[in-house]
Amino acid sequence: MPGTFAPLARLYPRILIYPALLLSLVLLLACGADNAAPPVAEPVAVPTAAPPVPTAAPPVPTAAPAPTAAPTAEPVPTPTRRSSTQHRFIEVPDTPTPAPATPTPEPEPTATPEPEPVSTPEPMPAATPAATPVAATTPEPAATPAPTPALAPAERDRAALTALYNATDGPNWSNNGQWLSDNPLSEWEGVTTDESGQVTYLTIPNNGLSGELPAELGDLAGLLELNLYDNQLTGELPAELGNLTNLTILSLSDNQLTGELPAKLGDLTGLLELRLAGNQLSGELPAALGDLSALTLLNLNSNQLSGAIPAELGDLSNLQALWLHSNQLTGAIPTTLGNLSALTSLNLGDNQLSEAIPTTLGNLSRLEGLWLYSNQLTGEIPAQLGNLSNLTGLGINNNQLTGELPSDLGNLSNLQEAWLGGSNELTGCIPSGIQEAAMEGDSAGLPNC
Repeated sequence: MPGTFAPLARLYPRILIYPALLLSLVLLLACGADNAAPPVAEPVAVPTAAPPVPTAAPPVPTAAPAPTAAPTAEPVPTPTRRSSTQHRFIEVPDTPTPAPATPTPEPEPTATPEPEPVSTPEPMPAATPAATPVAATTPEPAATPAPTPALAPAERDRAALTALYNATDGPNWSNNGQWLSDNPLSEWEGVTTDESGQVTYLTIPNNGLSGELPAELGDLAGLLELNLYDNQLTGELPAELGNLTNLTILSLSDNQLTGELPAKLGDLTGLLELRLAGNQLSGELPAALGDLSALTLLNLNSNQLSGAIPAELGDLSNLQALWLHSNQLTGAIPTTLGNLSALTSLNLGDNQLSEAIPTTLGNLSRLEGLWLYSNQLTGEIPAQLGNLSNLTGLGINNNQLTGELPSDLGNLSNLQEAWLGGSNELTGCIPSGIQEAAMEGDSAGLPNC
């Protein structure tokens, strides 16, 4: 038996030593935990508790800055994260420092208000109604007429004159002094302006202008006289000339203008003189010419105008001279021409007018010249012509007139020239009052009475 238990006896003390060591180790760890718990702010005391644990302990102090990092991770720190970390704190009692995880509520107030201000301005673009006021301001571009007031009349006129210069071979004009220079327009050759610098007179006759008239001439709103007489202008008359409502004289005679007369010329109600003679204008006379109520002179002779003379010309109560000779006008002479009480000169010669001479022409008491030569007029000479006491010139030759000369023509005491013959077939004798005038002109081979 002793031999049997001898080895056991030797092992017993060792067996007893190991539990004692284990127990002392447990007690030592427990004491170390109790001693380490209070010093939250002193991480240095933790290593003294036990050599094995310091390896875990140092990470915890480094985790102590985690509270400062926690506010930056604002979206992550939710209550679930905090409960899980508390659970970790129970497992590892040496890391109570995260317990000041109370700052986690702070990220929540900072996180929640920040999204809300961000979201609220974005709804504010629902102030797109403010976009509609912006659209309401778009009518202000409809104040594009503002360029017109913004563009001073002098600058607008400068542009119109520049267009004329470029369109009519300005470099080769006989005289283009100062044109296209920066000098005031009043210093440009043939240009007159008012005090504001707006063009009032453009008179450059016989100056070598060639080419077509530009439409920009209609922009010279203050123009009173446009005189481009005796040049080499071609093409049609721009209808925009009808915009020159202040115009009193339009003189484009002796050029090479073609096409029809624009009816818009009838808008020039202040026009006193319309001179377009000696061109190649064609087509019919527009009835709108009868709207030129202020007109005193209408000179359209030596063109290629055709058709009938508009009866509306009889409305021109201020007209003093009506010259339509040397065209291709047809039809009868309108009786309404007898209403032109201010008329002093009527020249319808060298056309293709037909029918009889209207008796109403005897109403033109101021008439000094009556020229109806070289037409196809028929019938007898009306006795009413003897009422034209101021008549100095009478031309009825080269028609198809018949019958005797009315004795009333003897009342024309001021008559100086009487052209009676040619292709006419007149009979009778020449009244005593006009015998001398007939001798100066053409007596049609008739004897004196």
